[in-house]
Amino acid sequence: MNSKSILFLVILTLLFCRVNIAFSQEWEAICKYSLEYDTCAYFYDDAMELSNDRILVNSSMSYKSGFGDFYSAQPALTVLSSSGKEIVRKDYFRPGYCTTSSGWTFENKNGELFLLTAYNPDHDFTYFNYFKNYDNPPSDAKICLYKLNEDLSVAECYEHSYPIDTYEANTTEWEYTPNELSGRIYMFSVFEDDDNITGAYFKMFSNKTPDPTAKDTLFLFKMDFEGNFLLKKGYTLDEIGLNVGVGGQVEYIYHLEQLVKTDSGYIMYSRGTKSETHGVVDYFDNEFNHIAQRYIQQTGIDFEHTQSKIYAPSVARSKHNTTYLSTQYQCEEENMVPHIRLYEIDDNLNDTTTFLPIVRYITKASNDIDRPAWRAVCTVNDSDIYFVYTLNIGYYYLNDSWIVIEKLNSDFDTITTYFYDEENGFDMAKRIKTAKDGGVIMVSSGYGLDDTSNCFTKVTKFNSYLNIEEAHAHNLHLAVAYPNPGGDIMNIRTGLRNAVLSVYDIQGRKIHEQEITDDVTSVDASGWKSGTYIWKLGIRNEELGMKEVETGKWVK
Repeated sequence: MNSKSILFLVILTLLFCRVNIAFSQEWEAICKYSLEYDTCAYFYDDAMELSNDRILVNSSMSYKSGFGDFYSAQPALTVLSSSGKEIVRKDYFRPGYCTTSSGWTFENKNGELFLLTAYNPDHDFTYFNYFKNYDNPPSDAKICLYKLNEDLSVAECYEHSYPIDTYEANTTEWEYTPNELSGRIYMFSVFEDDDNITGAYFKMFSNKTPDPTAKDTLFLFKMDFEGNFLLKKGYTLDEIGLNVGVGGQVEYIYHLEQLVKTDSGYIMYSRGTKSETHGVVDYFDNEFNHIAQRYIQQTGIDFEHTQSKIYAPSVARSKHNTTYLSTQYQCEEENMVPHIRLYEIDDNLNDTTTFLPIVRYITKASNDIDRPAWRAVCTVNDSDIYFVYTLNIGYYYLNDSWIVIEKLNSDFDTITTYFYDEENGFDMAKRIKTAKDGGVIMVSSGYGLDDTSNCFTKVTKFNSYLNIEEAHAHNLHLAVAYPNPGGDIMNIRTGLRNAVLSVYDIQGRKIHEQEITDDVTSVDASGWKSGTYIWKLGIRNEELGMKEVETGKWVK
């Protein structure tokens, strides 16, 4: 789960000076849990600032199943004070049901809170909530809009029920992820739209369903805050050529932030079918009539050796009527290791070309799995873009990983790069959004490599501009060393330029020094003895001399 150009004077301003701009207090709230011992866990998915300066955290509460996984989830919410203190936490459990998609939270113009969520019959047979344990097992899925009191209790419930396919396949695949393969409603890309709610969901058949004619259906809808569908239109996926498949063939995990609003309607970006080498872009008017389909193809790569589909996409609308798309691509020449792209796409409907014009793009890559956040891009003003992704993910290989927060200008040149590391371990960015005061809010999760049972899910707020002391106080770094522990090569990754790397042994003797000129600088450590080393980055200035801006330990 992207070229650098940094102005030296800008870096000096950020590092040496305190920017006199008023922002609210930075805060961070952590929900820790243990996979080994806890019977349930809360996972933070999204966060929003409320009019009373509190933070509403969109969560899920998951019960431990017989296999030790958390995938029988219920919608849940948490309210934090402006200083990050937990005030109240509630879940919205339904017997016989679970949810496989995120919930969506809103505060209307009257300051009233709402949660929109979807429930599906729970197929996890190792879990006490398994729907066949009930006298009248559910055969429907539900879309529910909850109006909430200040303590997050349900004041009013607006509910819609739909018959759903409850067929269960007798396969090993089903034993491990039944809720992800069952017939269900999967909701995605929901947002407030002119004092109403606009969104989309898939109504899906069970994977392995015995019905050969089964077709998954895409619905787009508009709902008011009293739970009424003002407009809803559905398309079987073969009707619009999105993904012609039988029974749950929609890749649900890739549909989180894929719908944007334009002046003339809505545009949806999606992965396309498994046989296609491009992504699919569908245009709808304001009444959700399907009016066009076009395509997007990854650019600047060797298509013969690369999976060029749009993997793990998320989109955000720019301030100048284009779309930012974050995605992965997999390169066969690099053992199909996923890397990251950020595109700006000209998706003006008046352009009739088959493939959408790409205005610009940047690539971000490490030597391991990289992944963009579920919501990877937000804009602060007309010129500043925040792009968040995870490099060198340790999820599969127990490698160290870092959340990267990049501030870009409108040309995708990097202004500042921060590496966010809660602890030596697996860290993953989930979502980023603009705060009311011009800062950014990020939701993340992770666990330590030394003890994978110690996990956390976290909400953090950062100022738009930080000096080096403020950055370090919030676990933000300007450079990282990897792999750590390592062998004959030590890599330094940083967005800094005109910087000097110095390496010291444990006795404090300098053993290496070189200039930093690229995103990644590789240091030959083959002649170094095994042990712990201290590395430092400094920036030279004629008036201030050498200013140390980052330091860390590296173990050979």
